[in-house]
Amino acid sequence: MKKNIIAAAAASGVISSLITYSLCGNSIIDAKSVYNADVNGDGKVDVMDLNVIKNIVLDSAPSIKTVPTVKPADEGSDKLTILCWNSNDSKPMVDFFCEKTGTDPSKINIKNFDVYGGAAAENYHAYLSDPSNDADLIFLESDWCLDFINDDAQTIPLSDLGYKESDFSDLYSYVVETGRSTTTGALKGISWQAAPGAFCYRTDLAEQYLGVKAPEEMQEKVKDWDTFIDTARLLKLVNGPAISATLGGVSHAYRYSGDSSWIRNDHLVTTDYCTDFARMAYTLCNEGYVTKINQWTPEWLPLGQTDEVFGYFIPSWGFGDVILEYAAGGKAGSTFGLWNCTNGPSDFYWGGTWLAPAARINNKELAKQFIDFFTINEESAEAYAKTQDEYISSNRKVMKNIISKGEYKGAPVLGGQNQFEVLDRVAENIDVKGKITPYDYLLYSLFTSNVDSYCDGTFDTIDETIEAFKDDVAANITDGSVIVD
Repeated sequence: MKKNIIAAAAASGVISSLITYSLCGNSIIDAKSVYNADVNGDGKVDVMDLNVIKNIVLDSAPSIKTVPTVKPADEGSDKLTILCWNSNDSKPMVDFFCEKTGTDPSKINIKNFDVYGGAAAENYHAYLSDPSNDADLIFLESDWCLDFINDDAQTIPLSDLGYKESDFSDLYSYVVETGRSTTTGALKGISWQAAPGAFCYRTDLAEQYLGVKAPEEMQEKVKDWDTFIDTARLLKLVNGPAISATLGGVSHAYRYSGDSSWIRNDHLVTTDYCTDFARMAYTLCNEGYVTKINQWTPEWLPLGQTDEVFGYFIPSWGFGDVILEYAAGGKAGSTFGLWNCTNGPSDFYWGGTWLAPAARINNKELAKQFIDFFTINEESAEAYAKTQDEYISSNRKVMKNIISKGEYKGAPVLGGQNQFEVLDRVAENIDVKGKITPYDYLLYSLFTSNVDSYCDGTFDTIDETIEAFKDDVAANITDGSVIVD
């Protein structure tokens, strides 16, 4: 998942010209077509542009591309055809697989659509609408994977390849649950990687303002959200920095802290999760506990080289030059090596890709071998993990082996701490069972957009904010599948 980038994207004007998704920013949400990422034509920036921005950053995209016309595949049925939005993950995986297994590379066809974010889903649907097009495995992003996993006309259960659920018992549980159909309960997708996140903080500022000298001590200062707010307040009382660079980062970490799903018995559920977050967000924004800077803007990461910001919420793929190393100013930067990480207030993940067998699969044997190689085969999964920087295997045994061997010393920006030890704990504790719905990304986006409006004074009360959220849900989900009371 290592990518190189935000500097190039920012310099090109791509990121600065688009709105950043942050609760303290001014997002516009119009998600009637939640998979239609629009960055080049309608004069409006909506929530799906975040997906495009994110993938520009992650994939070092030199430009944003329009959806291409897909021509029918002419490959024979003996090939393993893999659908993906770009080749940044698929190409190194296929190369490594062929090298280590002796598989003829000509037996695997990477169908690369060269697009980003939700545009991949559109391309897949267009391609799969033609029954003559070959497809065996499909790369699916976490935000929209259920669009395919819940559709039996597009994907099949992994059991059809000969798997039992117990075969994946060594994988982090959230990785398994995310690939489960919410309509049938069948396991239909699995990931070779995990993307847990952590709270990263400046060690020098922690000692100066809090007397903290170790990550374990810091964790006590941010062990839950109430304590996190108390520590943010303390930092301000002593004229210290904002505890988090952006509220957008806080929202990523908070996203999976609820006790139930957004929808229960077909009804939209607005629990204490909603009111508690709205209240906390308002406090963070209006008390100066976070900055007014938005994620993915040119001003965001340079905050890490000032004393204005205490920490960032960082995913596993962000410890290098995507986020944290860039924030430190690079290897010669003023704060390089002055960072540590800890679990933070709640366990979360940010991103990830799942592999699902296509309903039209005609090469089950090679597809299963490919999935085995990167997920349940410890030897090959570990060998691949070691070729990737800041990579977290979805296999907990693999990660524990890597940690115990001590060969990996951690991201250099951390000054000697091994983030894998923290991220392994986080991944173990992420709980999404029974909490996932096909509408999660849309609902989360609509909710946080309205909280954004509450933070900037558009709404006077939390009740107003929740009612506006309900109205937006009713306006965006009109097929009767979600009842808004």
